Amino acid sequence: ASQLGGVVRGTTGADAGATMALNGTQIQSDLNYRANRGGLVFEARVALDTITNACLFLGLTDQIAALEMPFTLGAGDVLTSNATDAVGVLFDTGADTDNWWLVGVAADVDATKQNTAVAPVAATFETWRIEVSATGVATFYRNGSAIGSTMSAAVTPSVLLTQVIAAFARGAASRNIDTDAVFVRSNR
Repeated sequence: ASQLGGVVRGTTGADAGATMALNGTQIQSDLNYRANRGGLVFEARVALDTITNACLFLGLTDQIAALEMPFTLGAGDVLTSNATDAVGVLFDTGADTDNWWLVGVAADVDATKQNTAVAPVAATFETWRIEVSATGVATFYRNGSAIGSTMSAAVTPSVLLTQVIAAFARGAASRNIDTDAVFVRSNR
C-alpha cells in the first residue's frame, strides 16, 4: 500500500460466512525456525483499519499448506487452537472480551491464554514482539514493554515454525491489515 516507508497490505474478503477460507488473508514464509535452536524472536508492526467484526493473529505457527487461522476466540472467551504448535497475539471480536490475547499451543495442548486488558485502536500501528526460549517458553512485548506473564509450554521446541500474520473478516465488509515491518530470527 502507498504509505511513507511502504507497508504490505492484506485485505480480507467480505463474505458474511466469516471464515478463513471465505475471507482470509495470510502473510507467511516457509517452515524455517525451531525454538530449540535458541534465540527465536518474532516482531511485527501492524495496524488493523477497523476493529469490529475481525480476527487477527500474528506470531509463529507450524502450518503453511493452506489458509489457517492458528487460533480463534468465541463466546465466553473460549479459545480454539487450529494449529498443533503456534504462539502469538490474537484479537478476535468473536470473543466476549475484545482485547489482545496472548496464546500458545504445544503438541495440541493449549497454554494458558492471557487477556492483556488492552484492545487495538483502529488504524493505529502497534509493535508486538515474542521471544521464545530454547525450551518453548514465550515472553511477550507490546510497543517495547513487557506484557502478560511468561508463557510455559508455548510451543514444542523441536517443531518447525514460520512467521505468520493471518486475518479474516467476521462480517460482510473487508478489513485491511497493514504490516510495516516483520523481524524474525533464531540462532543457526
